[in-house]
Amino acid sequence: MFRRWQHLPILYKVLGGNAAVIIVGAIGGTYLTQRLLQASGVDLALFFATAGIVLSILINWFILRSALHSIDVLQQTVEQIDRGDTTVRAAVAEIDDPQLQHFAQSLNTMLGRLAAHTRMIQAHREQLRRLSGQVLSAQEDERRRIARELHDDTSGSLARVLLNLDMCSTLLPLDQPSINAKLRETHLLCELTLDNIRKMIFDLRPTLLDDLGLAAAIRWYAKNNLEANGVQTQLELANGLRAPSMVETALFRIAQEAINNIVRHANARHADIQLSQTARGWILMVCDDGRGFDTAAWQETPAEQRWGLFGVRERAEVLGGHCTINSSPGQGTTIRIEIPTEKT
Repeated sequence: MFRRWQHLPILYKVLGGNAAVIIVGAIGGTYLTQRLLQASGVDLALFFATAGIVLSILINWFILRSALHSIDVLQQTVEQIDRGDTTVRAAVAEIDDPQLQHFAQSLNTMLGRLAAHTRMIQAHREQLRRLSGQVLSAQEDERRRIARELHDDTSGSLARVLLNLDMCSTLLPLDQPSINAKLRETHLLCELTLDNIRKMIFDLRPTLLDDLGLAAAIRWYAKNNLEANGVQTQLELANGLRAPSMVETALFRIAQEAINNIVRHANARHADIQLSQTARGWILMVCDDGRGFDTAAWQETPAEQRWGLFGVRERAEVLGGHCTINSSPGQGTTIRIEIPTEKT
């Protein structure tokens, strides 16, 4: 009998329990009150009436507590899910109500599917991260190859052209001013072209990064791009510290993109670049006092218009790091990159 009562739906439990309380209270209470009024007087009748009310409340409390136990079990499960624990499962064995049992089983099935999808998403994310790392590595290899060819072939050829122009200028007679002027113009054009190629080589693969390290490369690039465009720059760089080549390359590319954004878009007067190493890893910060932008609106812009900052975030995440971009219109922009020590 008790087992059948336990497995009744909550509605039937509440209705049955309250019906029993009403029937017992109505019949028994009326009978007792009548007898007590005849035998002992009003005080004792009031006492037993009050006791009956209290007893009815206690019986209702017990019935409802028993009936709502299943809801308490589900509530605890939902609260754990709300705290982010998707591994929890509803204790179906502790739920008596058949309808709530079905609900709990459906909830567990949904959580199982969610866990499977979460594992799949994490696996795909790890695969995407590995592929992104391979793409970035391939890009750096290609940059290095192009930079080497420009240095060895193109720069060397232009240097020989300059030597030949110098020789031609010494062989030409002085009474050929127009030819001499053309030679000087050609010589100047070759020098400018050679300078541009050297800048291109540095952008592709800075030799300072390989030879002197990350701090020296960032300092050179900032001075030649920020200060050359009138942006006062404060540098706080950890000199003499070296990280693995992959980390140094990623942090330099991030600093390069941030510096280029300041020059092209920020319209800033001051910039602050900090590079430090802590027990947790490497930290790079690039701040400016430029026009800034709305980060929420930036998330909604087409991908091709935010590719630069997307690449910054991607390079950090490939190394297991974290990128934070804080900006608002008229308040400048701060980019903070953290690369953990275990990745370095």
